[in-house]
Amino acid sequence: MSTTTAANTKYVYVSTDKKVKVILIEEDEHGIIKISGDVASSSRPSTYHHTEILINNNWIRFFCSCEAGAHGFLCHHVNELYNVYRKNAKKLRR
Repeated sequence: MSTTTAANTKYVYVSTDKKVKVILIEEDEHGIIKISGDVASSSRPSTYHHTEILINNNWIRFFCSCEAGAHGFLCHHVNELYNVYRKNAKKLRR
């Protein structure tokens, strides 16, 4: 379920505390924004969970490779990735 960060992964943004590493921000022709990244585990050092968020004007969908995410629950990894995106949206959506 958990992943370790691959050495060759290219990140478009890394948070100052290095807990959130954004891989991709893109918007499709329907206005759906996809945010993808790796978020540090709070219980296992050196472990990151791959997290994805899809945002539309009417809904938000998410996926996380952690245990809670595997059962469809909203986890703090999704929250962390979303917060980094919101704080840096202008910079990330160039």
